[in-house]
Amino acid sequence: MSLFMIISTIWAVIALILLIVSWRLARAGKLATHRNIMVLLTLGAWIFIFNYIFVQRYAENGAFPREYIPWIAFHGTLGLVPLIGASCLVFSRIMTGRQGLAGHFNRHHKSYGRAFIAVWCFTHLGGIFNAFFLR
Repeated sequence: MSLFMIISTIWAVIALILLIVSWRLARAGKLATHRNIMVLLTLGAWIFIFNYIFVQRYAENGAFPREYIPWIAFHGTLGLVPLIGASCLVFSRIMTGRQGLAGHFNRHHKSYGRAFIAVWCFTHLGGIFNAFFLR
């Protein structure tokens, strides 16, 4: 297993645990801690995505076997949905008090958060699956 896959798997496990902890914190009303964890997760996920693209583009052994490409494409595309959504939610919290799109996300934060956590947990579980079964 490559160093990138090891780091990716560790990130997937840590991020999955932090997502669950953050969700529980939000339910308990500890919103400042929830917000801080979600900002950390969102930034960490973007760093992972950029590293992933770099490794796939420039690493000698970065390419996947052809038979895995549909799964990787599905997993990656699905993973971008909550990442972009979480980015919008984080941005809207930073832009509190504004109207327009930020206002929309702030008004519907709970609804979006509930949908995104399910998909984001699935993609992290998919990342762990990738590490162990797609070697």
